[in-house]
Amino acid sequence: MTAVTETGYDQALTAIARRIDGANFIDGTWQQADTTERITVFNPSTGGELGRVPASTPADVAGAVEAARRAQPGWAALTPGRRSKLLLDVAAAIEARLPEFSYVEAIDAGKPLQVVVDEELPGVVDAMRFFAGAARTLPAPAGGDYLDGVTSIMRREPLGVIAGITPWNYPLLQAVAKVFPALATGNTFVLKPAETTPYSTALLAEAIAEQLPPGVFNVVFGTGAVAGDALTRHPAVAAVSFTGSIETGRRVGAAAADGVKKSIMELGGNSPVLVFDDADLESALDAIAAGGLYNTGQECMAASRVIAHSSIVDAVVEGLKVRCEREKVGDILDPATTIGPMNSLAQRDRVLDKIAGRSPGARIVTGGGIVEGPGYLLAPTVVTDVRDDEELVVEEIFGPVFTVQSFDSEDDALAKANGTRYGLAASVFTTDVGRAQRVQNALNFGTVWVNNHLVFAADLPVSGFGASGVGTENAELGLLEFTRLKHVMVDTR
Repeated sequence: MTAVTETGYDQALTAIARRIDGANFIDGTWQQADTTERITVFNPSTGGELGRVPASTPADVAGAVEAARRAQPGWAALTPGRRSKLLLDVAAAIEARLPEFSYVEAIDAGKPLQVVVDEELPGVVDAMRFFAGAARTLPAPAGGDYLDGVTSIMRREPLGVIAGITPWNYPLLQAVAKVFPALATGNTFVLKPAETTPYSTALLAEAIAEQLPPGVFNVVFGTGAVAGDALTRHPAVAAVSFTGSIETGRRVGAAAADGVKKSIMELGGNSPVLVFDDADLESALDAIAAGGLYNTGQECMAASRVIAHSSIVDAVVEGLKVRCEREKVGDILDPATTIGPMNSLAQRDRVLDKIAGRSPGARIVTGGGIVEGPGYLLAPTVVTDVRDDEELVVEEIFGPVFTVQSFDSEDDALAKANGTRYGLAASVFTTDVGRAQRVQNALNFGTVWVNNHLVFAADLPVSGFGASGVGTENAELGLLEFTRLKHVMVDTR
């Protein structure tokens, strides 16, 4: 902890908090918001105040969109290679400041600093570079002479101004996953980050402005109900990229549809984890524990809903209990800490309410309550003997909680796994290759892991089935979401 504070990164956080108190990042500079109303930002690790951001108005949003609209033609006119080079320069600049960005992200979101430094931020920089390079080789249908005397040419073009609304669980990662593919393909961007985690996004805005023309990337702070709604509805916005809850996603999607504009939405998940009796149990339990507790379980693909064969369910429960109890919950600046606080008091209370509302027969094996100490700490929890239809099983938990159910047959396992409105991710643990193939084919989820969980990279697509979303993030398909295909036919006679 001492080494981190002595480097001055805490002063950097204080400085960025001061710069955005009452201001939005528009047209390459911090501009005072059209309101005196402020939203207080709290430190998840202490409960103390970190700073304030403006509760921006529709007028603030309109100013940001107008700046992006003005900048878009010039940005789109650059060659893909030139845009790529500029975005690679941004990635290099952020990599050079990785300790600072890691510190701000960790404090902002309440994540163990060592995990952010070692795992999350290097992946964020890698994603920047992937998107910057991949946009240079976008695919399109082949041109050719499909009609006599007419040559067809296919062009991929940017959509225009993109609006983004990011969640609080991965402020920087989610910003990059939306902003970089959009910018790389020639669009400009206005982003509204979550109210509770504004600071790493603010640093990103400043880093981008040092390399890119003014107005290409803009940030507006505020509530979803006011700033988010105004951004989604603005007539100059061509598409909306949103990550968050199903309920908010419905409103965003409806607003976008009202303006006849595209929406790309990732709306959470409730990932089933199927553990068959022939699985390598120790390896499976290690992967499940890691996949369920990473980022304090505040992960839409978390391995939270464990469904184990009846012959091994007791061993699975005991194995998860042991792994939960050996985690170190506490100070995010302590290198030994593996689990930090929940992002907000409200989020911790929501998870505690779900645990308290369990069915009468459900049994807490470990955890289930608050961990003593500063901040919004919650003990890793295992709940077994749950009913298939209770809220703790049916709905996304978004906390360090595992529920454990049992099954007797492959069909029973699939019925339980697919018995949800979510369709984001699932995993299967078995050493039977044939079973793995049958089960992954039958699971109604956009991502299915076999003998692993929560493994992904910018090169790999994320798509939600069912109520988990519309469209794709990451990979080549994620880039294509921010383009339109123009068919040009030239008369050659």
